[in-house]
Amino acid sequence: MRPDVIGALRHCRGAHVSMRKSRLESFCVLVVGVLLSRTVNLSHLAGMFPTRAEMASNYRRLQRFFEQVELVSDQLARVVVRIARIGSGPWLLALDRTSWKFGRRNVNVLMLTIVHNGIAIPVMWDVLDRAGNSTTAHREALLSRFCTVFGAEAIAGLIADREFVGTAWMAFLVENNIPFILRIKDAFQIRLADGRCCPVASLFRKRAIGGRRDVRADCRLGSRGSVPGPPVKLAATRLASKEPLVVATHTDPRIALTHYRRRREIETLFAASKTRGLNLEDTHITNPEQIAKLIAVLAVAFIFAHATGEWSARHRPIIIKTHKRKAKSTFRVGFDLLRKILIQGAREAVQCWKAILPGQPPTPQGPRSDPQPA
Repeated sequence: MRPDVIGALRHCRGAHVSMRKSRLESFCVLVVGVLLSRTVNLSHLAGMFPTRAEMASNYRRLQRFFEQVELVSDQLARVVVRIARIGSGPWLLALDRTSWKFGRRNVNVLMLTIVHNGIAIPVMWDVLDRAGNSTTAHREALLSRFCTVFGAEAIAGLIADREFVGTAWMAFLVENNIPFILRIKDAFQIRLADGRCCPVASLFRKRAIGGRRDVRADCRLGSRGSVPGPPVKLAATRLASKEPLVVATHTDPRIALTHYRRRREIETLFAASKTRGLNLEDTHITNPEQIAKLIAVLAVAFIFAHATGEWSARHRPIIIKTHKRKAKSTFRVGFDLLRKILIQGAREAVQCWKAILPGQPPTPQGPRSDPQPA
């Protein structure tokens, strides 16, 4: 990789991240290397340094980066939002978890994202030191970090799946004035406003597929003998699989299901981070702190690719096929175009870094940097 490509990215990022030159260069090498090689394996990325050092020296340099460098999550979150050009909110957030195994070790990542334009933008994450679901303390800490950086007023709503429920968790969200839309299990017990207790499924058992029913009266999670959760409203529909989908919210239940459907955008992010793009699971790293740093690299690489895809789609719209879906995702279009720019030459790559980071769209310079049709 030509040194001016890495240098241009380092220069642009250096204004926003507190990191000394050599370590910032390592970070930029990782970002460019992940985009070009589609892997996070350090033995492959070691060949990306614009130096004459031996591969073994570069490999050790990357190892030291993950062992010693401390990345400031506040700065990274602001950089990601700035590259994505999504303003200052308020945003709809999505909370989810992804996990995999390396040998006998479990890697378990709790991710908080901003849902935007068909994709989820990673802004905060926590690598759990345990398998299975996160605790209420994990979720509270993650959301508190977000509020410290962007403020609670930047949250238009929080959507999450069935594993992210509980009376203590909901109480935390209500106390901090954070609107939420959480899917709940249909076996949960609900205490209605008149004092009756019943399973959630009994309220919606007559729903037809695609039908919707709102329960507008305040109700609470919890059976008669337990401590009830805060007042919530319910909205439900029945999926094509005939499974009921019930969400609890303390906002308007008429729009809760529409917002909840956007939760699948975080699944798109996970797919792009893994087998459909950056291959996160290729890593041999299992230390939680080092995994968190690797995800920071992937977050920057991912948002660069998606921002490039959005620019490309504005100039050459993505083809919509007969089944009404895009021929390629915005991320994939940007990912392919950005890799082509990086492979073709330093001039296009330098221009791309300098254009995207300040928030200006890249301008094509000749046929080599023109986006290809989807």
